[in-house]
Amino acid sequence: MRLKSAMEDLRSHPPASWLIELIDTVFSPAIVVSGMTYAMDGQVRVLKIREGVITASVQCTEEKPHKLQIDIPILSSEEWVKVARRMAVEARIAARLSAGRVPSSLAGMFRDCGLEPIANTLVPVCSCKDKRPCKHAAAALFLTAERLLSMPMLFFELRGTTTEDLLGKLRQARTLDAKGKACAHASVRSDDLPATPEIEDCLEDFWRCPRSTQDADSSPMPHHLPHALLRRLGQSPMQGKFPFAGLLETIYDDVARKAAEHRRDD
Repeated sequence: MRLKSAMEDLRSHPPASWLIELIDTVFSPAIVVSGMTYAMDGQVRVLKIREGVITASVQCTEEKPHKLQIDIPILSSEEWVKVARRMAVEARIAARLSAGRVPSSLAGMFRDCGLEPIANTLVPVCSCKDKRPCKHAAAALFLTAERLLSMPMLFFELRGTTTEDLLGKLRQARTLDAKGKACAHASVRSDDLPATPEIEDCLEDFWRCPRSTQDADSSPMPHHLPHALLRRLGQSPMQGKFPFAGLLETIYDDVARKAAEHRRDD
């Protein structure tokens, strides 16, 4: 197996970029160069990535290849729930995950939860007698990063979950976040409005604006819970390449942003 991807691509696209950052942190510069050379020369004969572990067979100068295992800590269900609650704050996360993309902001969300996107450190177990961590482990990790570049959703399996399970936790987090709020916009403070008479007492003026429209234009927009209705509805039953609810969230955000820009221009 040869490393074919350019390092610029590996460093620019998560989750491969997170693993490259970890390689730079864990390994010495000399081992990084040696490991990259092994990966580029096809010294890694076998590479397997599954939940919580990376195994490889790396050919060196000896007749038999070295057997290698790198344990990657998996997250518990409770920790994934914690991450999902943090992800629920970002409206476009679910749409990007459903489209097979891992957003770069996810690394920061992990750290907000006291977690690392990959690990703090690594303890590779290799049959070689080199100083740890060895070049064989570095070579296997470079090829793992390349695998994550082409199959980014494999990252979630490596950390102990699936994309479907994470999206389910994300939908649940959004539902809980919206629980108890029946409308999208926050209630207007009562002290900002005049006392409201009974409707029977104001039938003649019911359709007349009580204040100038200029005052209405200059008043601040009320704070509101983003996408409250979509959060309550959950996942759309409509099937397609992109999630329907996620696309609506994106449209709502773009419309709100454009409206705010027009408001400032006016």
